[in-house]
Amino acid sequence: MARDDGRWPPVYDADDLVDQIKDLTSREDFEARFYEWRRDRATVPLDDVCQGDVVELASDVPVMGDDGLPGVISNNTRMWMVLGNTCDFYRDLDDCRWTQIAPLVDLGGPEPDPALRDALRRYSQFRRFYVPPWRDSAEQSYHVVELPLMVSIDKRAFPEAARVQARLSRPAWVLLNACLVRFLARDDGRYAA
Repeated sequence: MARDDGRWPPVYDADDLVDQIKDLTSREDFEARFYEWRRDRATVPLDDVCQGDVVELASDVPVMGDDGLPGVISNNTRMWMVLGNTCDFYRDLDDCRWTQIAPLVDLGGPEPDPALRDALRRYSQFRRFYVPPWRDSAEQSYHVVELPLMVSIDKRAFPEAARVQARLSRPAWVLLNACLVRFLARDDGRYAA
């Protein structure tokens, strides 16, 4: 049912989701507990790749341009986040060959502008997922996952081409899922002025 402003509402309780995001991000140790420690950074089998893993994969972002033809965005990214479901990595390739990833965009420098960092840390931006530096990250940089740039990847790229660098903790994984639901299932603005 449309609201008075003509927007179709989200299919979830938006207030509950906002409260969940606030609850997860309000802890003082939020960034320190964002990741689980990776046992190693070596090759991992397919059934050890999880949703939310930060993976290193040197690739441009494939897109369809304004002319409707395929192209790439050359953003010099090496880091991506796995957005496809963990269980897809357990499935046989004949049953489920593809998963989804999105690029991490470096915010530049060791610490972003404090006002930007605070806004990102509140996770108020629907199209971006803030990612603090992970342990042993060479650059110790702050990143955002650009959700609109989500692309499909053949699972066979794991583990040879895409190396797992960091793994989200359970609270960070819950936060990622809350942000994904908000991004994919928000009110659609249909017929809005």
